[in-house]
Amino acid sequence: MGNFNEKPSSNVYIASSPSPEEPPYSASSRQSGFASLPDLEKKDQKYKRTIRVLRFISRLISLILNAFMIGILSFALAKYYLTRDNVIAGNQKAWVSPATLWPTFMLLGIAAVTFCMNVVTLCSYACGVGAANKSQTVTTLVGIILLAVHVVSWAVAAGLFRMAETGTDLWGYTCSSRADEIQVQVKSFVNFGKLCNLQAGAWYASILQAIAYLLTFVITFLALRRMSHKKKMQKFRDSMAMEQGYNQNADVGNVYDPGAGKRYMPLTGGHHG
Repeated sequence: MGNFNEKPSSNVYIASSPSPEEPPYSASSRQSGFASLPDLEKKDQKYKRTIRVLRFISRLISLILNAFMIGILSFALAKYYLTRDNVIAGNQKAWVSPATLWPTFMLLGIAAVTFCMNVVTLCSYACGVGAANKSQTVTTLVGIILLAVHVVSWAVAAGLFRMAETGTDLWGYTCSSRADEIQVQVKSFVNFGKLCNLQAGAWYASILQAIAYLLTFVITFLALRRMSHKKKMQKFRDSMAMEQGYNQNADVGNVYDPGAGKRYMPLTGGHHG
């Protein structure tokens, strides 16, 4: 039988290893000119705190304004229902009949719904940040819809204010010249001047409510910025994980000999009788 001849390989394959002067391409070098991961995390925490503070402030301001509006509009309606049948000189009534009440009820209803939403959000903050974030998702969506309703309501209220001389709505009538003429006769049970000023204050409060709602859009913008920032942080972490895997593979070994164990086939005609 022929012999297997082992031919020593004259070539030795050595894997190149980075020299100390040339370190591997690291995540830090890839992020050259950009913030480091701790800086990115610090900025993310800043975004988080800012969003939470603005959410709390916007809800608190809205809650106070809504409570103010609810109190004033409820007081005006209560005064009307309690004194609308009172008769003065000439067998006349103190209030216009029929009175237009839907503008007052409309603003009161919107203020009441918004007030309840703000209470839910603030109570959620007291229960924990996670609960607040969940309620914020719902109340923000409803709040944007109510914001559009608010705009329509304010437009209607502004129109009624300019049409106050017709004197058919509660606000317009209490501020009309007719109310001023009979104030002396009704001073024992109603003060039209006070009701006029209070309802005007409620209308201005609704304008301030719009400004408070603008914070919702600012918060939404910051939330989108933070979402983009978190994606950047994730890419940074993925880059660091790839670098760590590269370093671990580089430490396994630097020398590789693909010729080791290589054998040659038997020589033809190598068998002699």
